[in-house]
Amino acid sequence: MRSFRKKVFLSYVILLLVFLGLMFPSVTNSVQQIVFRSMNDCADELIHELVIAKNDEELVQVLKDHKSQLFYRVGILDNERRLLYDSHTKRLLGTPFFPLQFVTHPEIEEALQSGTGYSEEYSHLLGQKLVYVAKRFDFHGQPYVIRLAFPFQYIQDLRDGFTIGFLFFGSLVLILFSALASIVLNHFSSPIRAITGAIRDYKEGNLDTLPNISLKTSPHDEFTHLAKTLNSLSQRVRLEIESVTRERNEKEAILESLSEGVIAVDNQFLVSYANKTALTFLELDHHVIGKPLPDELNPKYQRLLEQCCQRKTLIVDEMEIRRANDRLYLNVVATPREYGGGALLVLHDKSIYHRMLEMRKAFIANASHELKTPITVIRGFAETFHDNTDLPKETIQEVTHRIVDNCRRMTSIIKNLLTLADIENLPSFRVLSHNVIEIIHGCVTTIQSIWTEAEITVIYDRQEMFDVEVDDSLIEMAITNLLDNAVKYSEGKPCIEVIVSKNESWVMVEVKDHGIGIPECDLENIFQRFYRVNKVHSTRLGGSGLGLSIVETIINKHLGKIEVRSSLGHGTTFTIFLPIKLADRLRALEIS
Repeated sequence: MRSFRKKVFLSYVILLLVFLGLMFPSVTNSVQQIVFRSMNDCADELIHELVIAKNDEELVQVLKDHKSQLFYRVGILDNERRLLYDSHTKRLLGTPFFPLQFVTHPEIEEALQSGTGYSEEYSHLLGQKLVYVAKRFDFHGQPYVIRLAFPFQYIQDLRDGFTIGFLFFGSLVLILFSALASIVLNHFSSPIRAITGAIRDYKEGNLDTLPNISLKTSPHDEFTHLAKTLNSLSQRVRLEIESVTRERNEKEAILESLSEGVIAVDNQFLVSYANKTALTFLELDHHVIGKPLPDELNPKYQRLLEQCCQRKTLIVDEMEIRRANDRLYLNVVATPREYGGGALLVLHDKSIYHRMLEMRKAFIANASHELKTPITVIRGFAETFHDNTDLPKETIQEVTHRIVDNCRRMTSIIKNLLTLADIENLPSFRVLSHNVIEIIHGCVTTIQSIWTEAEITVIYDRQEMFDVEVDDSLIEMAITNLLDNAVKYSEGKPCIEVIVSKNESWVMVEVKDHGIGIPECDLENIFQRFYRVNKVHSTRLGGSGLGLSIVETIINKHLGKIEVRSSLGHGTTFTIFLPIKLADRLRALEIS
């Protein structure tokens, strides 16, 4: 209601401004007309006295006789446009004034032609702007002109006085009308204010239900009937809302608890609902509600929805979504809705089965390949011994050395495979608080005992405490593997830097070398089991292709993450992120 009263008041102000805007030119014209008519009437009265004069001298004498009664400047010109008399000129100029001098002015020319002339000019003689009115009259058969002048400043003052009066009057009217309107509006709007005040708490969310509305008005008043009607509707709406809300919450709770993604579209194929699982699968947010599914996801979604609506039947298909780091395999079911049109899209994640199948295939193939090579070598040398019992001693030593190397390689592969199987499950009782700096120093000592020429520098803030909850033996294995790789793939004297830092949630361990680097095309595959960037180089150094896979598995089991940056010819940096508080999270996962 305050807003309504403001609108009414603003309407009055606008009307006043419009009135004043129209008033100013009207006042100006009115004042000019009043002055013009007054001067014209005065000229007519003088002419009435002048026409009875017998000659010019008597004519001038008549003007002089009326001089004391005039408040205008008055002059008279004969038929030859000579100034016979001026009430101010001779007094101001004195002797230089000649009554017979010739003069010409616009108002005089206009008066001679049309009978009456008007102009506004600046008088250098009087030093101010004047309003001139000239009028022609016949004097003994000749056209004479009487000319009156009035100070323009007086007209301006008169105009300002009128304006101030109108402004004061308009303001007074505005105030009176505003006060009267406020009283009337306050009287008629008080029941409406009572109604809005009663439901304000519900509108602002302070109440869960609409309150009853009671008015202090007559029982037969229209507002009382309105309040009763609103109370009745409010009760019915409250019951309907409670029923709909309860039903909707139950359905949403069921849909949100599903491991399948559910998307509902209307008959315009705009998304009307999507549960959290579906949004997670498609990497969307709630802003998609009310919009079509983005085309960049997969055009197949739209085709499935359209086909199921056209055929009025259920359609099943499979889809693959490529993400930045992995792929998502979905079993998609599209079904038309019975009421209201549109369709439902149900997404079931089959990625784990695809990944398990691919991992199983890759693992069997890689393990078979890795074990097949040393077995083939050993078998070949054994057959050589069997077929040639009289081999030279040097040959026998070389062959047995290769057999032992391949046996060690098989042992290393089997040991790493057993290690991977062992760290698949990380129980919380093995997770204790350890100082990561001490673990790193242990790793450095181990590596330098094998690679004596390696120079490893540990950089960290000695004022900080780098305690983390980890299985220290597994983290030591992961860091040792990274240091071992950094030394192996360095050219010349290995110079390794281990940089440790932390924030509120993570302890970061960077292992930085200045070696040969890793091609960019291989970076996304280096954590796969049995993957080698340079197979010849890895075989020569005794690598099995499982080291980085073991590192990633260890970090993942600690709910951390590992990142890699590399530049060919400049070196590689592996960064491990370890959560500071891990035991509680692992126990929660075990319980769930």
